[in-house]
Amino acid sequence: MGSRLAAIATAFDNVYSGWILWNLFLAFVPLLLSFWLFRPRALPRRWFQLLIGVVTAIGVIGLWTRVPNVLRTWGQTLGNALIGDISALLRLSWLAVVLLLVIGLWQWGLSPRDTRRPWLWWLGVVVFIAFLPNAPYVLTDIIHLIRGTRTGASPTWVIALVFVPIHITAIVLGFEAYVISILNVAYYLKQQGAKAFILPMELTMHALSAIGIYLGRFIRFNSWDLVTGPLDVLTDTLNILTSKRPLAVVIVTVVILTVLYWLMKQITLGLKLRIHYARQGIDALS
Repeated sequence: MGSRLAAIATAFDNVYSGWILWNLFLAFVPLLLSFWLFRPRALPRRWFQLLIGVVTAIGVIGLWTRVPNVLRTWGQTLGNALIGDISALLRLSWLAVVLLLVIGLWQWGLSPRDTRRPWLWWLGVVVFIAFLPNAPYVLTDIIHLIRGTRTGASPTWVIALVFVPIHITAIVLGFEAYVISILNVAYYLKQQGAKAFILPMELTMHALSAIGIYLGRFIRFNSWDLVTGPLDVLTDTLNILTSKRPLAVVIVTVVILTVLYWLMKQITLGLKLRIHYARQGIDALS
């Protein structure tokens, strides 16, 4: 048993290095924002606080192996900001915005959302859209499994019994976060009497997420690059939309997201209906 656990630990060190939990953390950020922005009364405050705590723990664990690199990077950023580097100042500003939103989410768990501050709501919407592509981005993380199996360093039984189930679980959880996030937006539009905009909203989210996935996987942009390098993001986005091969990849991604979203949407709403039936004492098979 000890040798098998050692083999699993070695395989994780060689293949993952915490990426799976960090990517799940990024996928859950828009999920939290969607409840705060669009369905603030859907979850009891205690459950929302628990969800924040779980997501935070996932992020900390996922980031733990990267702490030295993160500290070095942000130390350099702080040093550059002190000498007047605009890009560094913008990156620090983006970090401050994210921290303020995290604090705002936690405070909402203690008190109802303050509707007298619409600027905070709109700021949250912008951050929500910026982070949303991180949720379906987990679909592309299958590349880590491929790379891990190509090296031959991991035993076959570890790949079959550990890596594959972990990948499936991570992909399902990340994409489900994407589905619920968009469903929360749809709920908000319906409550505002804008039901006709739900389908256009869904397609727009799929298109923006497809572009974000391409920028993240192939161009290696991050969400904060929208603030630190907006011109670079805009230029690369225009290049994608005007180049045949990148545009084809984006279109295929939109189709994949649309189909998978529709399937997971039916499953999610079906489970919700089954739970409702169970609470009402109704037999779903009758």
